[in-house]
Amino acid sequence: MDTDELLAYIEQNIKEDISLVDLEQVVHYSPRQIYYIIKEATGMPVMSYIRYRRLLNAAAEIGQGRKLTDVAVDYGFETQAGFYKAFLLQIGCSPKEYQYHEQLHLAHRNYPSIEKIAMEESIMDEIKIRKVKQSDARSIWENIFSRNTPEEVEQRIAESINEMQAGRRIHLVAVLEDNVIGNIVLMKEQHVLYSHRCNLADVVVNPTFQKQGLATKLFEEACKYASKLDFSYVTTTCRGDGTERFYKSLGMQECGRIPNGIYEPWGEFKRYDEIILMKGLQ
Repeated sequence: MDTDELLAYIEQNIKEDISLVDLEQVVHYSPRQIYYIIKEATGMPVMSYIRYRRLLNAAAEIGQGRKLTDVAVDYGFETQAGFYKAFLLQIGCSPKEYQYHEQLHLAHRNYPSIEKIAMEESIMDEIKIRKVKQSDARSIWENIFSRNTPEEVEQRIAESINEMQAGRRIHLVAVLEDNVIGNIVLMKEQHVLYSHRCNLADVVVNPTFQKQGLATKLFEEACKYASKLDFSYVTTTCRGDGTERFYKSLGMQECGRIPNGIYEPWGEFKRYDEIILMKGLQ
């Protein structure tokens, strides 16, 4: 049984009381081997990973509208208080907050603060673009990275701030009345031969503010920061399914194409051309 099979077993039995002894009997590895397999694959000790997956699965069911008490019992929590505490620590918000967040997403709605300002006229001129702050995490979770957990967003921003201080990343946000409505990340290439280049890793705009030039505004501002850090190029890749039109609208140029360079080993097993795009900065 390889790593994928071991992780699949955990996932298939996530509501059961899985112990290290159970895993040992299933995969016929020693506890030490199982520990290192899980740790290498997930970055977590075995039982921490199982608890993490339980809470993520519980969060998904809560998001679908199931009663919190039923979900807590199904995932092995004896008390509501214990479930609340574990959920808050792992996910980064209370179960009720997460359920509300997911219900808004399923209804394709924004948080009330965004819906209110979206109705105002001439708001685009009031948008400010600046470096990300740790205090932006909640707003980014609500409005931008809604498929992540609040804790994942917190960790992501903390990493960005450390990388920016080291000159290896540019992470900017577009802010309107204290609400983050846009996000962009450029990351320095790590190989010494490409260290004069940075990669466009993320550019996301809240759906309400899309097609109003905000992505271009974010990209242009990020390029200014990149020039100050002596980067010569911004590069990225995408699948050839029309997505390249978005990057070209930002001012990037197609500079290469790998036929069938992207393969999806699921669903209809589709293949796409991989398109390489760039923008010179100096």
